[in-house]
Amino acid sequence: TPYSIPFVKPLQTAGKTYTNREGVWLQLKNEDYTGIGEAAPLDGFSRENIKEVHYALEGFHQAIDGERFDSEDFIALINIHTEDIPSARFALETAIFDILSQKSKKPLAEFLNPKSKSQVSVNGIVGIHQPSDGFSVMKAKVGFRNLFDEIEHLAMLTKSFGEDVSFRLDANGAFDLPQAIRFCKEMEVFNIDYIEQPLPSNELVDLAELSYHTKIPIALDESLTDYNSAEKIIENQAANFFIIKPMVSGGFTECKKIINLARDENIRIVITSSLETNIGRMACLHLAAANEITEACGLSTGSLLSEDKPPSPIQDGLLYLTDTPGIGIGNIS
Repeated sequence: TPYSIPFVKPLQTAGKTYTNREGVWLQLKNEDYTGIGEAAPLDGFSRENIKEVHYALEGFHQAIDGERFDSEDFIALINIHTEDIPSARFALETAIFDILSQKSKKPLAEFLNPKSKSQVSVNGIVGIHQPSDGFSVMKAKVGFRNLFDEIEHLAMLTKSFGEDVSFRLDANGAFDLPQAIRFCKEMEVFNIDYIEQPLPSNELVDLAELSYHTKIPIALDESLTDYNSAEKIIENQAANFFIIKPMVSGGFTECKKIINLARDENIRIVITSSLETNIGRMACLHLAAANEITEACGLSTGSLLSEDKPPSPIQDGLLYLTDTPGIGIGNIS
């Protein structure tokens, strides 16, 4: 089922403005069970486009229609039909794990890991959430103002939210190395959790150089697309945080590999949505809970979309999982 949902107001990054979120919801049916998933490549971030998603899912549908497979063969087929289409892989993995966890009568996170967390910390978003919402970490877009306005903006945010609240500054690759060094020096007086993607995604050597010039931790988002890119980031010692987007990295299996690699290297881990709808965000929530992520994750984006609501109320910066088997949403209406 294709969808196109307007943002409440156009969403601005350092390089692009988004007015609508487009993607595909899918349902898999097996016996009396229905599993759901979402494939929503994001223009400018994902390697594939929505047309390629449709082709991949149609090919997969033709391969399985009327056939019987065990779960291992089924997952192998997913891998074959979604090569280089990670958002389609995320959707199909979500749907099959939704079914398998419903059959086991467990929430998806608990099905994947009996020690999974029952709640996940999330960050708020400047311009969407207020000081009264109780977030301890707030995310702010930077890189599209002049430096003096950026300093003034952070001073205003600190006064508004309080000095105990830390800020994540997302630059979307807007700076070059000299600009990033100067920017970070000015930001060090504030309570900064990290700066996200300060330089373009392929500038790993310069990102490593930046770390010698600032005490602000460096988080990489656009640079991190899969396991191979994670290895390159580590090889270049270019990041303190990995921002993992399951929609971009390709779902539960690939994310687990990246998480294990990051933990081996003492790199901190944040799971974040790709501005997808409730289905994709709930999959991300279960993935974060199953992998026992302790950092505040980027899953509070539901209110950005005009026709979508958060899966459950966020209470003082925490999202709680329910005991409902599977992903916890039910069928696509």
